[in-house]
Amino acid sequence: MQMPTCVQLRVRTPSDANLIFHAVHVGLLPMVTRRLDTEERRAIESGCVYVWEERGTNSEATGIGIERWTDSIQWGPSRVRDEFLYYQERKPMLAEVDTASDESDATTPGGRRYFRRQTLIKQTYSVFVATTYGRRKWHLIAYFTQETLHELYTIQNHPYYSQVATLQVPPAMYTCARSSRIRPPLNPPNPFHPYSTGPSSPGSHHTLAPLSYLKTLPPRRRHVVDEMALMSFNPDTWPTYPKL
Repeated sequence: MQMPTCVQLRVRTPSDANLIFHAVHVGLLPMVTRRLDTEERRAIESGCVYVWEERGTNSEATGIGIERWTDSIQWGPSRVRDEFLYYQERKPMLAEVDTASDESDATTPGGRRYFRRQTLIKQTYSVFVATTYGRRKWHLIAYFTQETLHELYTIQNHPYYSQVATLQVPPAMYTCARSSRIRPPLNPPNPFHPYSTGPSSPGSHHTLAPLSYLKTLPPRRRHVVDEMALMSFNPDTWPTYPKL
């Protein structure tokens, strides 16, 4: 049976995620190398964390990579927070319990006793990483419930992963895939240009251009209609007519 990369763990920040990625990179933690089977999907619970590599165009040669992640759980729309994507389970699955249990929300299809488990939340984070096979895209999937979140360990205090907590992640080795989609404009606005339409920082006033800089700028050209109207008041521009 394929095990999760981590168990009983919550991922608080991108730094936590990068630490887990690096532990996978150096071989301290396992990577999920294939799609989960039916039994492995049923074993998903709060605290399970999975790291997997997205199948690329040349993955056939290496045999590494998963085309897409599937867990057979119905999820609601995604929400973004701190570069993570979060999905809430639409309808929690039924879980079998002991027949002696007296769960108030239990049902008995086929004479067996079930109850609806706590609603899962899926947290995802993706990065680009340089590997021996070239640039790859890695994903982290973490599952938790609001009711059990406080019971989960962090990567820094988990008793199973004490070696991971001491790792030093190389700077810029893991680049957030969401951040890499944002590209700066080809011609960013000059912050001192008086006609710049670039936004100012939140809560601050627009920066005034120095007077020495303003003196070097050509005057802003008027609209063509305005220029024609002004020219009509200038005698030098009036048309001349032959004397009768």
